[in-house]
Amino acid sequence: MGLISTASVAKEASFGCKVLLCAVATAPSWSGIPYCVPVMQQLFRQLAKGGGWPPCPEGQTSGLGHEPYLPCPAGWTQSDSAIPRDETTAASSPNSSVCLDLSKPRRDCTSGSEGGCQTSYPSQSRQTRDEPYFVDITTGNGQQRFYFALRGY
Repeated sequence: MGLISTASVAKEASFGCKVLLCAVATAPSWSGIPYCVPVMQQLFRQLAKGGGWPPCPEGQTSGLGHEPYLPCPAGWTQSDSAIPRDETTAASSPNSSVCLDLSKPRRDCTSGSEGGCQTSYPSQSRQTRDEPYFVDITTGNGQQRFYFALRGY
């Protein structure tokens, strides 16, 4: 009885399972595996045209997600506004564009204004991700997030 090589098993797999095998590759990543390059390029073209992540009965993936920004620095909180009304309204969706340092509130008071004072916090714009799309893939080692870009597809 002969041994079945990994390459021959991958060639027989469904498109969704080929994508899954390539997406979880880490050393090297899919772009360093000649077999995976056309598979992933086909996936990205499909997604860029509005298609969904292809199914693989043997694997578990989430739906397509989008995170345009990198996380805020440690100790900072994402916010939709550089000047929230108070600390409880500062935190918002994970796709907020501003980071605030809530540990350093500043009280700004201007004469002649209604109410007089307003609390503000040091802020900075969040850095954008080069690869803003993702799917969560469940493997034997737990859940892994696979980020990718669709530019040029």
